[in-house]
Formats: sequence, C-alpha cells, structure tokens
Amino acid sequence: MPLLSRHRRHMGVMVAGIFALLLASNLVPDPLGRFTWRTPLRAEWGFSEKAQVAMRNLGEFMQDNFGFRASLPVLRREIRAALASPDTRPIYAGRTGQLFWGRENAPEQSAGALVRVDQVRRFVEMIGEMNAVLTKRGARLVVALPPNAQSVELEALPAWHDDLAYTRTEYGLALDGMRALGVTAVDLRAALRRTPAPRYLLTDTHWNFRSSLTAFNAAVEAAGHPEWMLDPATMIGTARPVPPGDLLRSMRMPPQIQDMNFLLRVPLRKFGPDPRLPHHNVFPAFASRVTRFGGDGPRVLIVGDSYSALVWPRMFLNSNVSEVGWMHASRYVLGSCDFDFDNLDRFKPDLVIYARGERFFTCGPNDWPRNLPRPGPALRAAVAAAVTAAP
Repeated sequence: MPLLSRHRRHMGVMVAGIFALLLASNLVPDPLGRFTWRTPLRAEWGFSEKAQVAMRNLGEFMQDNFGFRASLPVLRREIRAALASPDTRPIYAGRTGQLFWGRENAPEQSAGALVRVDQVRRFVEMIGEMNAVLTKRGARLVVALPPNAQSVELEALPAWHDDLAYTRTEYGLALDGMRALGVTAVDLRAALRRTPAPRYLLTDTHWNFRSSLTAFNAAVEAAGHPEWMLDPATMIGTARPVPPGDLLRSMRMPPQIQDMNFLLRVPLRKFGPDPRLPHHNVFPAFASRVTRFGGDGPRVLIVGDSYSALVWPRMFLNSNVSEVGWMHASRYVLGSCDFDFDNLDRFKPDLVIYARGERFFTCGPNDWPRNLPRPGPALRAAVAAAVTAAP
C-alpha cells in the first residue's frame, strides 16, 4: 500500500512544480525589467571601483530585473482594468494615465468619504493657538495647505470616482474653522483648479513647478504682500521630460507616459543650518535651514514639508525679506502637529506660512507642538462651534 494516496501525490508534484517555477523565475530576465543599476556606473570610474559598486548593488539589480517583479504588477493592473475593478491601494491610475497615491487615506480624504472631525478640530485648535501667540508678538500667520492631487486633478481621476458625491471634506472643514477664528487661510485647491492641467507631476505625489509658484503667489498675497508675487510668464518655461517620479519608482513598473515638469527660472540660493532652527525631523533630508536675502524687511518662516522645502524659500525674489527659514511641520515624515514651537521663539519670524500637505495636516489624539500652550476654554468652544460633525 503506498504511503501517500494518489491525490496527495499529485498535489505534492504540483506544489514542487510551483516551487521549482518560482526558483527558476529568479534566473529568467523580466521582459519589463529596465536592466539599469540603481546607482549608475560612471564612465570615469576604474574597473575596481565599478566592480565594488556593482557587487554592492547586485541584489537590488536582481530584484528589479528578474523574478517577474516588474511584470506581475503590470499583469495585476491589466486584470483589474479588464474587470473594471477599482484599485486604490497603494497606487492607481486615472483617466489620463496620471498616477495617484492611495495610502494615508488620500482618496477617501479628498473625496469626502473620510472626515475625522476630532482630528480636524484639534488641528484648528493648534492653528488658533499659534495665531493668538504670534499676533501678540506682532507676527502674522498664513495657512496654505498643499492639496492631494486627488483634490485638484479632478478631470484626471478614474471613472469610478464620478459616483462619489460627498458634500464636505476635511480640507473644507478646516478652512471653515480657521476662518471662523479669524486666521488667514488660503484654499489652494481652488487656486490650482483655476490653472490648466497638469498641475501635478504625472508619476509623482508632488505638484509641478508651475503649481508650486501658483501656490506661493496665493500664500504671499494672502499675507498682504502682493508685490512679492512672481510672474508665471517670466518664471515658468516650457515643460520638459523628467525622470519617473516617486509613485512609479515605488511600483517598479515601466512608465506608461513620459513625465514632464515645467522649467523653473528661479535661481538657486545658498542656504544652510542655523542654531535658531535646530533640526528636529528624523529624516536628514528635511533638516531645518535658513536662506539669507540681505534685505531690511521681515523675517519669514515656512513650516511645511516636501511640497515647499526646496522651492518656496527661493521664491522671495520680489521681496525685501531679510531671511527665510524652513522647518518641517513634524518630527516624522509621515507625522503631524508635533514640531517644536520653541523654534519660532528663537527665529522670531514676522510672517509664518504653515504649509503641511493635506493628507498629513490633521492632528492625532496625542499630537501637539512642543512648548505651544494648550488652548483655553474660549478657543475650544469657538472651534467646537465652527468644526461640527453635522454636514
């Protein structure tokens, strides 16, 4: 009598075959692989240096170009498209081929399917307290939250998005609350929607340079300085090809469209660390920095994230500002509302522009800036009346 029944032997052969196929696939070049090194080998390097770099990156090269790691996501996408099945996690494509980020609740947040009233209320309390403290010091606060791409590129969203009909969003609720407190807040969704598409990079979570300038102009105009605005006709050139963005890189998929970004004619300026703005974000690329302009005018501090980090501090060309500081709005890249308010005490800005991205602007139950006073009963009551659960 055989030790294994026939159907179990057949199943064993099938399982062994699957494992053998998986092992063999690691030796088969992926037809959609790019076969490029993540760290390019420079022509001026010698053989020894090229070999060392190649060996350090061999594992990543095999991951990117063998085992059908590029083909399988494409196959999955095509199957879901054929079945008309919405796919919002982690990345999905719209009608124009534009890619959208599906995590951190971005699709639900922009559509209004998710409205975290308590967290929005906490954010408005934070902004209200900041505004009260800064006003006492003679400084001004402007809030300009960079929107999700889903909140702006409406015509590029997938067809299934047309069936969503929610009446309010967290962004709109926060605007209502801040304006009820007398805080200057800019609706960058409306400002960007008035400009022609594309407003965001096609394969990246971030906006293009033209939208960045549009948002900057809206922020400084709201701050009472329309003379600081830059002329897009002068500062923005024609669109040109750029490498694939962070969405496409994270998908390990071949580009379906060539991404483009506008030429930005804003000159680079030297910036560096400053003891008044000690670095607090765990990511070294988001180190606090100060750009000196040399004017005799106000000192500006931008509290933001990657949307503003490298471009906005350069855009004060038409101003007489003395310095422009930049610091991240959180200790963590994906966090929120936990920066150190003492930095504002040390830097002593005349104007603060708070520009945290939409999908991270809400404040969690335990999030609050260090050394910022807690709101009093009057402020909390005003926020509760303005930011309500009722639509």
